[in-house]
Amino acid sequence: MALLAAPANPTLGSRQEPSTARQDRWAPPGTPPLSDARAAALITPRPENRSANAAANAYVPTNAQLRAFYAARDASGRPAATDVPERRFVTGRSGLRSPSTDDLIQWVAHKWGIPEDWIRAQMAVESWWHQPDAGDRALVPTSWYARYPPSARIPGSAAVYESMGISQVKWRPDGSDDPGSEPLRWKSTAFALDLYAAKVRFFYDGDCQWCGHGYRAGQSWASIGGWYEPYPWRNAGQEGYIAMVQRALAQRLWEHTGF
Repeated sequence: MALLAAPANPTLGSRQEPSTARQDRWAPPGTPPLSDARAAALITPRPENRSANAAANAYVPTNAQLRAFYAARDASGRPAATDVPERRFVTGRSGLRSPSTDDLIQWVAHKWGIPEDWIRAQMAVESWWHQPDAGDRALVPTSWYARYPPSARIPGSAAVYESMGISQVKWRPDGSDDPGSEPLRWKSTAFALDLYAAKVRFFYDGDCQWCGHGYRAGQSWASIGGWYEPYPWRNAGQEGYIAMVQRALAQRLWEHTGF
């Protein structure tokens, strides 16, 4: 498959690679992501513990799917990348051969400069690392119902699960949540993780113009919480979510027997 040309950006991939194979720190605010290939070269292959993720782990977004994602507009009709410029680097194309779920977590950690154990903990909170998971049940207009994939529709009702994938990417047809992410959010584990990390870096880099009082670049835990609920900044839901991820990290849930 021919690769989709990345949007022009002279700084892409200019970040210095970590001196260790582990991504255990945040890259400074404003640091551009590594290229997909450079990030992939830094992972330490790990065995798969989520066999149900295999098809989605191997799925490579097509050129047409990525063009649709990059062209997506938000609910106000503006290009989504105007609000979240980090979206232009999201590809879901790790280049890894038969990657495990942990391989893809490492890849996105290296690419975006987010500590890999923080991502492991957050994905445990979001989905227990299950890419087929769906959540956030909601009643939707009749005209929306059929636009959700069958696995998100709740039979006999006008309800759907709005969030899907390992990172629980929330999507709505009106562009109010992660426009352009359907269907890649559930088809591709790498895409779901890539989009998640881009959004977290959006908050961490200081690019949010609407987050409100107290927001600034370099707030690591608040940026993790921003994935759940960013406005108003440091709201009660965000703080509660941060506490859950911190507990998962402290307990290293992904290393427990039976995880």
